[in-house]
Amino acid sequence: MTQTPLYTFLVLNNRVLQFKHSTSIQIARLHSFSNTKSKNIFTNNIIFYENLLACSNHDGTIVVINIYTRKKIIIESLQQNINRLHFLDKNRLLSVDTTGLMQIHDLKVNTSVEITTPTIVAIINKTKDINLDRLASSVLTPLIEQNSLGLAFGLIDDNPMLRETTEHKKLEEMYSIVFNRAIEELCKQKSDNAHKLLENFKEISSKKEQINTLFIDFKHFERFKEHISDEKYPIAYALSSKHTLLTLTPEFQKMEDTFAGIFKLAREQMIIGQKDLATETLSPYMTILSKRQELKNLLSGNYIYLNNKQKNEMEINREKLLFAYEKNDFKECYELIDRYSIEELELVELLEKHWIKLMVECEEYSIKGDIKAIKTILGELIKTKTRVDKIGDLLRVAFYSKIKTLGENKKFSSAQNIIYSYIDIFGVDLEMKDIMKEYEKISKNRLAITHNQNEKVLRSDWLNAALIVEL
Repeated sequence: MTQTPLYTFLVLNNRVLQFKHSTSIQIARLHSFSNTKSKNIFTNNIIFYENLLACSNHDGTIVVINIYTRKKIIIESLQQNINRLHFLDKNRLLSVDTTGLMQIHDLKVNTSVEITTPTIVAIINKTKDINLDRLASSVLTPLIEQNSLGLAFGLIDDNPMLRETTEHKKLEEMYSIVFNRAIEELCKQKSDNAHKLLENFKEISSKKEQINTLFIDFKHFERFKEHISDEKYPIAYALSSKHTLLTLTPEFQKMEDTFAGIFKLAREQMIIGQKDLATETLSPYMTILSKRQELKNLLSGNYIYLNNKQKNEMEINREKLLFAYEKNDFKECYELIDRYSIEELELVELLEKHWIKLMVECEEYSIKGDIKAIKTILGELIKTKTRVDKIGDLLRVAFYSKIKTLGENKKFSSAQNIIYSYIDIFGVDLEMKDIMKEYEKISKNRLAITHNQNEKVLRSDWLNAALIVEL
């Protein structure tokens, strides 16, 4: 059974507007394009992917918006008169203009790359629904079957959109096998064999540096082995820190296994209170820069705590999220998700589904003009700073609806009070100007707007308004 759409979207006078489906009720002004050379916008360029909306104007500006959180990405492309947008996935967007200029935009880092490979351009131009895996398969599979791996990697380097596709992962696995075989040959001092294995990859831009570094690093391999054999671990670790591809050798792994055994013994000694003995056990490693902090943490008795602090930033942010969730601090949860772009966690998916449910429910009360119901449903979430635009839209529409209802019932004094409250909180925006004109027309009353009330207010300033708490 087909699900009834919740919304209709329209671009009007450079503004991207969201309406309740099959009604004239405006839920939100999602974006306003500014300083455009033309007021005409390709309205057929509104496209969707899950909760994301993308839209463009004639001057090459593209906006991508999450319609439930109002998180927004603005892309200033090199294109003019964009007449096609297409989400390749949630992180990549394709745009084509009327001259045929084709770009891929990475939404995670807000960068753009032009597509110039004729085969790929031709496929995209004749394909309405682009699937990256199918596209990658059509252009890469023939090269892989011909064992032209160098050409295949070159094609990916020229077209980053093909990265992370199934065929790209196959290629990386094949390259990894060849690269590891080259390391094995170098360990046997058979440099010529290693060069032959990697010959087809030497001119590939994404592999050239690694391959050149490999042969430079392995000039030091025999000396590296001697230091390990002589148990001169500080020198061996220093050498592998400078020539990092030596860490891929069996010799380095054996050295790490030896350290792991020593470290385990020292930790057991610390547990039973033999710090002096643990210090003596670790003494051969105390001058190794890459181990120094870990050893210091263990001997200070704070190993577990400090080791957590050494985790990568994303893991730390995920732990913050879990901690906030355990405290039932959902406001903090959403702000962490938005601030650090936390994804790929089941908890994030659960929280976002809950947020969407809240937004849909609040929109119904917003249309009815029930501000108190919105406040009750959201509770502390009404102060979520990273989603202030979406919550602000709910409150604005609730004010609009309330004023309209009071006006229709000829309760002009009450309507006037709500208008003044709105202006104190949100200022005088375009929508309120239209409402004020209509109010003055039907009530025959002139609104007394002060100079201060006419001053422009940022759309997020309502968060600091005491009246929101009092209403």
